[in-house]
Amino acid sequence: MTNKKLILGIAAGVAALAVVGVICHKKGYVNFGSMLDKAGGIAGKVKDTLGKIKDSAVAEADSVIQESKNIAGKAIDAATGVNDKASNAVS
Repeated sequence: MTNKKLILGIAAGVAALAVVGVICHKKGYVNFGSMLDKAGGIAGKVKDTLGKIKDSAVAEADSVIQESKNIAGKAIDAATGVNDKASNAVS
């Protein structure tokens, strides 16, 4: 899921909640303020969850980058060793 689709989904959910809130308020089913408080709480939880997912993804990417650097370093060392052996064999 792309970021654009995620943002559009959240925006659609907020818009639907607003419509339902207005309808319920006009019919007297629910206090609009309490509904907004609940929506704010849910939004906070979603924000926290997305923050944790982002932090986890960044940490995983950093780990992969570091491992790639280690592998590249080993490959360079191995190539240098082969090059040195070849140079010594020719000399």
